[in-house]
Amino acid sequence: AAGDRLQLSGPHNHFPLDLNAPAYLLVAGGIGITPLLGMAQSLAGRCAPSGRPLRMLYGVRSEAELAYGQALQACLGPRLHAAVDARIDFAAEIAALPAGAQMYVCGPVPMLDAARHAWEASGRPATDLRYETFGNSGRLAPQAFRVRIPRHALDITVPADCSLLDALEQAGVEAVSDCKRGECGLCTLDVLALDGEIDHRDVFLSEHEKQGNTRLCACVSRVVGSVTLDSSYRPDA
Repeated sequence: AAGDRLQLSGPHNHFPLDLNAPAYLLVAGGIGITPLLGMAQSLAGRCAPSGRPLRMLYGVRSEAELAYGQALQACLGPRLHAAVDARIDFAAEIAALPAGAQMYVCGPVPMLDAARHAWEASGRPATDLRYETFGNSGRLAPQAFRVRIPRHALDITVPADCSLLDALEQAGVEAVSDCKRGECGLCTLDVLALDGEIDHRDVFLSEHEKQGNTRLCACVSRVVGSVTLDSSYRPDA
């Protein structure tokens, strides 16, 4: 409406493409193909003349879900491989990459976790794995949950349609954050007590940390039940 104030920011790219890598593996899951389509089109013309390896894996539940299939086939040809209703063997795919290759992944959290674990196990540089979450669906359906923060004498209920991070900010608790996609870990909070279950929806914490339930990412993760948190993040000693 007339007179309303809006806060605007410039475009930010949290998933940049390095055009100088010696080889590429692009991995998309479902609608995670969206950012990788442009990457594939950009790399297709650059890699062919120089002979740099380029391969795309596209995981979908059925052939009907192969969005942009014709466009991808046109620019990649045999370098496009569809994994229809099948798990991607990340360990084998990564092992086949030459030294210095980069892998770009966008898809659901379970796919990102599998890719990250396989990459870490391979011993390759962490900087050569790049990923972006596409949505932050968890294992459990969103529902309201209770949060206590003794440091601020705070006891609030986080609605089912609101993130913990937003609920804290609305309650006047400042929380450091950046990506708001569960990737950077800046909004991680210490868990002091838990009555229920944490639905970890981030790709920042390791599987061991998630199983320990000692921290959670406030921007995407949720709780079934109630949780007591500390508002200041302290790294492990």
